[in-house]
Amino acid sequence: MNRGACLANVETSKSQKVKTTKANVFWYFTVSISTFRRFDVSTFRGLVVTAGAILVTPVLNPECGGALGQQPEATGGQLGKPPPELNPNGWTSSAVCGECHQAIHAVWRQSLHANSWSNGVFQAGFRRSNETYGEEKSRLCLSCHAPTVRHGGDYAVKEAITKEGITCDFCHSIHAVELADPADPVRFALGKTKYGPLRHAQSPAHQIVHSDLFKRSEFCATCHDYKNANGVPVLGTFSEWKSSSYAERGKQCQDCHMPLVAGRTVSLDVKTESPGVVNLHNISGSHDIERVRKAVTLEVAGYEWVSDKVWVFLKVANEGSGHCFPTGLPMHRAVLEVKLLKAGEMIGQREIPFEIVMMDESGRTLRREHEVFISAAKVRSDTRLKPNEVRSIEIPFRDIKASRLVVTASLYYEYSTEALVTDEKGDRIEPVEMKFLIASREHSMKPVGQ
Repeated sequence: MNRGACLANVETSKSQKVKTTKANVFWYFTVSISTFRRFDVSTFRGLVVTAGAILVTPVLNPECGGALGQQPEATGGQLGKPPPELNPNGWTSSAVCGECHQAIHAVWRQSLHANSWSNGVFQAGFRRSNETYGEEKSRLCLSCHAPTVRHGGDYAVKEAITKEGITCDFCHSIHAVELADPADPVRFALGKTKYGPLRHAQSPAHQIVHSDLFKRSEFCATCHDYKNANGVPVLGTFSEWKSSSYAERGKQCQDCHMPLVAGRTVSLDVKTESPGVVNLHNISGSHDIERVRKAVTLEVAGYEWVSDKVWVFLKVANEGSGHCFPTGLPMHRAVLEVKLLKAGEMIGQREIPFEIVMMDESGRTLRREHEVFISAAKVRSDTRLKPNEVRSIEIPFRDIKASRLVVTASLYYEYSTEALVTDEKGDRIEPVEMKFLIASREHSMKPVGQ
């Protein structure tokens, strides 16, 4: 079978079965998405569907033989072979984890957590930081984008494990977090004991310790809440959640960003019991535009004519996220574009931003990631939507003659940044402008009496 030809542009509005093969392994998926990105079969071990998701592990073809493993009460790993070897004194590569946790590993590999070091946007920002502030100050970037540097200190990023980004072993070696120690909040224990949310789990490869920390937002706070040396909250997602009704109700980050889906923790060759549920490891956030669209609602609530002035009333609500909208990097922003049309021709336009704007000590507005992390000295303005906030917006259009008009309201999610590009010409940093439509409404208007 042609590599990469396994799945391409699957179009379906209803769940359906899809089957394909590679060697003696048959893959069965349940697809319920409108479009599906092309996957490379050699690295694929399962499919995640974010709505009504099913996480799938390979089903062995018994006619071909060659089982990949054996029952959990045996030594584990592949048939007749010992279980995979973990590094007893340091970090273990995710490839080792993937020998047993095939589906979870394949989903994680597609995530931004797995690509936190290698993605072009981070690489551009990291280079800019090194150029502007030097290597010493720029090390703070690696504590979250290549967090294995916390043990071993590979700040030159020479080791393969460092380039794995937020790798399996980093998270599953954490046994505690100390948010009162923001400079070093993570407590981890390396070796053959792994921590996670499962109770009564056993493995032939390592010891397992149940930890409720993996179900709590404090786990995520170690990287998704950050104040710089000037005391400016550059990242405030955890703090935003903590002060929200979501926290009061006990709704955790993981409930939305790592939901439980049907699937197997380990592949069938390791354990043959019926599938249970596992946490989805693509950990989608602002890079998942469909998730962003579910966070906010937009409504044209009405209009009013006053002489030659038209007032348009709108409502924008953050109904689907437990933090501000937008959240995360200050470069993430949303813009509401409101246009007034007459016979299809635009006769008025307004823009309403939803953003947090930061400045340095001189009052200069900071536009790049590396600048806000190190140089931000104060917040100039914050017009983002808080969790559960419904914001009413009134927009006046002046000098409008009585006529039938149409108002259109479009809410866009924007991210202006840079990315490192590598091709036959070499490496270079190029600007990147992202703009996604997340909601739109249209409303016809006419003067009173018409």
